[in-house]
Amino acid sequence: MTNIYDIINDLYNDDEGWGTILERGYAEQFLRTEAFRGASDDELLDIWQQVMYLLIYCGNTSYKLGDLTAEDLIFCISWCQRNIGDFELTYDSVSYFLSVTDRLLSFLKQKKAITHDSAAAKCKLKLLGPDGNLNIFQEDGSLPEAYENFRTNREPDLETKVFMQLGQKLIDLFNMMRQFFGDDRFAVDKKRACAVFLGVAEEPDESVQPELYSSFWEYFIFDYHLRQTNRRPIEVFYEFYKQHPNPDHAKSNRALIGLLETMLKIRLMIFTVESRTEDGWYRCRDFFTGSISDLSLPLDETFDMKNMLCVAHVFEDGNLFTEYLRSVYIKPVSQKILRNNFSHLLEWYRVQNPQADWETFCENNAALVIHMVGFFSVQDSIPESFRWTTNIREYTPAEVDSQSDMFRMLMRFSELMHMTFQDRKNLIQMWSDFVKLRPVFCTYHEDFMIWTLALLNNYMDILKNTILDVYSYAEKTKLRKESIEERTKIIHDTLGLEEFDPRYCSEDAFINMIFS
Repeated sequence: MTNIYDIINDLYNDDEGWGTILERGYAEQFLRTEAFRGASDDELLDIWQQVMYLLIYCGNTSYKLGDLTAEDLIFCISWCQRNIGDFELTYDSVSYFLSVTDRLLSFLKQKKAITHDSAAAKCKLKLLGPDGNLNIFQEDGSLPEAYENFRTNREPDLETKVFMQLGQKLIDLFNMMRQFFGDDRFAVDKKRACAVFLGVAEEPDESVQPELYSSFWEYFIFDYHLRQTNRRPIEVFYEFYKQHPNPDHAKSNRALIGLLETMLKIRLMIFTVESRTEDGWYRCRDFFTGSISDLSLPLDETFDMKNMLCVAHVFEDGNLFTEYLRSVYIKPVSQKILRNNFSHLLEWYRVQNPQADWETFCENNAALVIHMVGFFSVQDSIPESFRWTTNIREYTPAEVDSQSDMFRMLMRFSELMHMTFQDRKNLIQMWSDFVKLRPVFCTYHEDFMIWTLALLNNYMDILKNTILDVYSYAEKTKLRKESIEERTKIIHDTLGLEEFDPRYCSEDAFINMIFS
């Protein structure tokens, strides 16, 4: 059971600023008074959560507890509903919040810490209707325009929502996600993610390699793209949880769904640490764009971050999601080579994705990015510069005929091969580009299969990626090897295919390209 006084202790130790809103001694005494009144441990946690709503509001505005009026509390409730993920704008939750606030203000007045304690009681009379509905607030949770115009103070909303007991909520969500994606329908994806990220077919043992285990699950949830839909697991789980919230978390499901919405925006970031800020955060430089942002990092002030390159998953507000900050030492000259290699890869990637920026590139090639950073950190000598060249600069992909028999054939075949969404897309695009230059008319199943195997032959050859032993498959299905070889050459010559052809490169191909 979580001890409420430990939570209070951690809060005030982490940030002494809370003491300017409500002194630590008063906070602890108030909770002891509530316990004396008969509140259980669980109820004390709920009571403290209501107090925290008030403290967060005051901490982000100019209000003092002793100066609050009934109108101020109405605006406080409106602000909390927009900015605190756990706050619910319902009759019962608002009534509970005001009841706790009323008792807190009365307690503080008894201690002569404030002079006025009637704000919450007056707010109750204004807000809580006799029919069990909230007065003043509209159905969408907003205040009427006329009421808003009455305000003299306007508190800006936070950039991102606040969540109470964030660490525990993240643990709960990740436990649920691991269970959800442990289902057999995700087995192939899990194995593929392990192979791409770890080079093995099985995920690491949490009890033996906890840091590697956490790193893999971060990659799988936030970076991996599922084979069938190309969606990231976090997106799939968010949609599922919105429709099927866990009844065991009934009290916090609204907050969990809100937190999942925030987690959708978590991004992989590669950065260097430039300096420490006055408020204890760190000024960091994005390795790709050079842009500066302030991040909250778990660093010892004495730790030398010079020439260190960091890899982390970052919330939109600059807080790290990453449990362990992964940082590697890379010599300055090697960092320049690494940055140059990434620039060449981005140019290669832009042949088929002309509008791609660094964020898009990293989002769709996270394993490549992480592996390259790690690879450059273990080299004893200066790493090799980018050595690949291409004659393909301008590329206009042919229109894909999704109604054609060959399209349906390629879709069925690639799904049977457990090909990724990107590989299927590239294979179909390669066929579309080919038939635009050299129209093909298939009339029987054997013809479809020969063209399909010839196309796959080329795709695997240029990307150095083994999906199927084409000629063994042809022998089993009684297809002529000579016919496949002939059509393989026709496709190759017609398209002018190159090794690691930028028109058809996938992340797997980029990894093969860099590490071959």
